[in-house]
Amino acid sequence: MAIKRDKHVWLRAVEELPAYPAVLMPLSEGGWEAVFPNLARVRAWGPDKDTCRANASEALTFELGQMIVAGDARPRPSDPDRLIPDDEEPPGTELVAIGPDRATLKKRLGLTKREKGGAMAATLGRLGRK
Repeated sequence: MAIKRDKHVWLRAVEELPAYPAVLMPLSEGGWEAVFPNLARVRAWGPDKDTCRANASEALTFELGQMIVAGDARPRPSDPDRLIPDDEEPPGTELVAIGPDRATLKKRLGLTKREKGGAMAATLGRLGRK
């Protein structure tokens, strides 16, 4: 079944995307893992906490983009104050809010205006000048 592409609906959906709570956990073998309580399929890994957060944002952006294109309802993020820590979480586990990369999502969905000519045209325009 084909999904009707409606740029106005998609743009509004992207603009309204909230940050989601994520649990960052250190792994026993090294590195970090991020899981989203509201989005069971979204997980990310990284060798350090900052890389894991960046990868988690990218994974969240991809998943929410898929939901927008499919016309699926996106889950509301849980209130971080109401989330209960798991007794089996390793020491150093943190609860953080991670938001999607709206600019990347708009670009992937074709919602941004293209620059006239782009970088290649700017380079070519300078070739004949002294």
